[in-house]
Amino acid sequence: MSTTTYTAQTSNPRTTVAKHADTNGWYAKFIEKAEFSYFGIIAMTISIGSILGGIAAMFVFQNDAPTWQLGVAMMVSMANNVAAIGQAPTKWVVNTFVLCVVLNLLIIAINL
Repeated sequence: MSTTTYTAQTSNPRTTVAKHADTNGWYAKFIEKAEFSYFGIIAMTISIGSILGGIAAMFVFQNDAPTWQLGVAMMVSMANNVAAIGQAPTKWVVNTFVLCVVLNLLIIAINL
């Protein structure tokens, strides 16, 4: 990431402030490309997120795990569905999907 240094308008002429010149990182570029297939991403996140949430719930019930694990699994799965069905911005849909996948896979791994 490149940075540009410029002199700020203060009483001290030697005061410098670092400003990021490159604000378009790989994640921002991915979100821009993902906006093209927005409705396909919505369908994918609803399907995969709900399936993983159901599998995580099955493992929680099967192993008689604490109820908070079921609550976390269902909370992130529902948040994923709400963001997708409510047609939130692409960044929100992708972020909630990633959170849903990570937490549900963690709960599945804990209960294996």
